[in-house]
Amino acid sequence: MTDVERLRHSASHVLATAILKIWPEAQFAAGPPVENGFYYDVDLPHRISPDDFEKIEAEMKKEIKANHPFEKMEVSRDEALELGRKGRLAALSDRKEPSKFKVDIIENIPANEKISLYRNGDFIDLCAGPHVMRTGNIGAFKLTSVASAYYKGDEKNPQLQRVYGTAFKTRKELDDYFAMLEEAKKRDHRKLGRELEIFVLDDDVGPGLPMWLPRGAAIIDELEKLAKETEFAAGYQRVRTPHIARESLYKKSGHLPYYAESMFPPMTLRAEGGKKVDVEAQARSIEQSGQLLLESLQQLFPRLKEPDYLLEEFERDFWQQPKQSQVFLEKSAIATVFSKSKWAQLPQPDRYYLKAMNCPHHHKLFGAVPRSYRDLPLRLAEYGTCYRYEQSGELIGLMRVRSMQMNDAHLYMTPEQFEAEFNGVNEMYLNYFKLFGIDKYLMRFSTHDPAKLRQKFVDEPELWKKTEEMTRNVLNNSGINYVEVPNEAAFYGPKIDVQAWSVIGREFSIATNQVDFAQPRRFNLVYKDKDNTEKTPICIHRAPLGTHERFIGFLIEHYAGNFPLWLSPEQVRILTIGDDAKLVDYSISILNELRAHQVRAEIDKSTDQINGKIQRAEQMKVHTMLVIGKRDMEAEAVSVRVHGKGNLGAKPRTEAIAELLLSIKERRA
Repeated sequence: MTDVERLRHSASHVLATAILKIWPEAQFAAGPPVENGFYYDVDLPHRISPDDFEKIEAEMKKEIKANHPFEKMEVSRDEALELGRKGRLAALSDRKEPSKFKVDIIENIPANEKISLYRNGDFIDLCAGPHVMRTGNIGAFKLTSVASAYYKGDEKNPQLQRVYGTAFKTRKELDDYFAMLEEAKKRDHRKLGRELEIFVLDDDVGPGLPMWLPRGAAIIDELEKLAKETEFAAGYQRVRTPHIARESLYKKSGHLPYYAESMFPPMTLRAEGGKKVDVEAQARSIEQSGQLLLESLQQLFPRLKEPDYLLEEFERDFWQQPKQSQVFLEKSAIATVFSKSKWAQLPQPDRYYLKAMNCPHHHKLFGAVPRSYRDLPLRLAEYGTCYRYEQSGELIGLMRVRSMQMNDAHLYMTPEQFEAEFNGVNEMYLNYFKLFGIDKYLMRFSTHDPAKLRQKFVDEPELWKKTEEMTRNVLNNSGINYVEVPNEAAFYGPKIDVQAWSVIGREFSIATNQVDFAQPRRFNLVYKDKDNTEKTPICIHRAPLGTHERFIGFLIEHYAGNFPLWLSPEQVRILTIGDDAKLVDYSISILNELRAHQVRAEIDKSTDQINGKIQRAEQMKVHTMLVIGKRDMEAEAVSVRVHGKGNLGAKPRTEAIAELLLSIKERRA
């Protein structure tokens, strides 16, 4: 936990303390530090609103001024449960009602895991820590919002109130953060995406399923073109795979059951080639057979007709009277009835899942052809569409969706090739960062927790140790800025999440890079090595541009909708001054020339005043406007205007077009 996370974690305890001072009956669930702040989930009859923030903050300030130490206390499971049942956890004193959420958390803590509490003043909470030394060490803070959240994120559990806040070491850092938030509101991709006609979300289509309007599709086309050119130059080969697959594929990959909660429910289909059957007729046949069997049983065991004859008694009598039992078994021949029944011969149904990830399909493609060490490294790339069942409360515009198009690729290699391939992927990231003007970034290297093998991670302790060490060495040798985060690896290997900061300092998770030692073995992927023996390749999963959805959401906010020329949905708009036929013809000839070079150009031939035309183009953030009047036409020129820069003056037609084409070709910022 970083210093600022420690500070925010401590602030969440102070928040709970303050709420209890005002509403002593409050029950608390979890209160962790999160990205840009902290929260605490509270169960309270009173509906907390921003109107309550002032009095809550006033109580928080009192607790900070009191400068209470944060005291850690290790307790036994029984001691913790006793305190919870007395209502003493996440409370200021014993209470009539137990600390129900804390008791539930304790009961789910693994038996070998230590349990600790933290005290600040009268407040005692179940907590693993860590915290700052004293409440007075909490710097500047502010409550920000309140929302609803299900306990443990499960819709079947009680709905709680989640009170959010943030905290920093200094008042200046806090003020700078809120200034950034104000700018972020103006740049919100949901707002700009609607205003600039980039994407839409529609209730009839479904939550988390964005649809791209032509302007958004233009951005997608440019990003795919960039990725394909970059990957082709790096020796990647493109593949395509379907959007669904049988359940057996995901069981083989291990995504089922590990990843089942994030996948859409399966579609159950009649097995391929299965014959239609009269289900009702079969049911009647089995019902009749069952009635005959029941009558036979009642003759042998008359007590079956008694209403209070228990199943346990029947089971005892059945086996204690072997003669009657044997007669029944011979007479009934249950096995024969069912083995001869068409019902028992029905084909088993097939279960299909929407594709939540591309990797199992790519593994199948690797295994479809015999491979030699000479074929490696093999780099298979696809902009694959995936579907993931995110909880409805977690869906956020383009940042968290249920349908996504991923800049995916899987690299298969020998152990000796790993360092070069991993570095090659990292170089691709760095080149993209430079192109998009991303100056601040961080790689989060996520490792496994040995205590959670088989539960959360595949049970291959030696391979975990080996691949984590290989990845760590490459990161250290390359000098890339990274932090190591335990217990957040993918279930099949260590991963790297790429965090990037927009120009206003807002942090985004934009891409993932994963090392996989498990799935190639599960799929029996092999290559013939130099010594003619079969070896299993190492696999790297990588997606430098993440998904279209998340990356375009980031770019909208990063550029505030003012995309560079090469990426702009509408690169050029021609604005005519007047509607003279010759002027319009001249303008259309320029339009046709631009479009012949695949420039996304449009023309505004309306009779509106030129200022109105400019205003409309500026509102849609069109990158370049070519204003054409009679004098421009006579001089074979255009007047160039760039969004955000204003009028750049008149230029010869050929020069202006050449500059536009060169800027697009070079993908200038």
